[in-house]
Amino acid sequence: MVGVGFAHSLGAIDLRVVGTIVVSWLVTLPIGAVLAAFFFSTLKGIFS
Repeated sequence: MVGVGFAHSLGAIDLRVVGTIVVSWLVTLPIGAVLAAFFFSTLKGIFS
């Protein structure tokens, strides 16, 4: 996105794509944290 902004004008950036990227990060990070905690506690219970 930044490369497109530098190469062209800021109007060349598709805001729907930017929104999709932001939403994917906002969804991915908490889900990754929950899964990491789940697997950590499960594996800790198995191996301790």
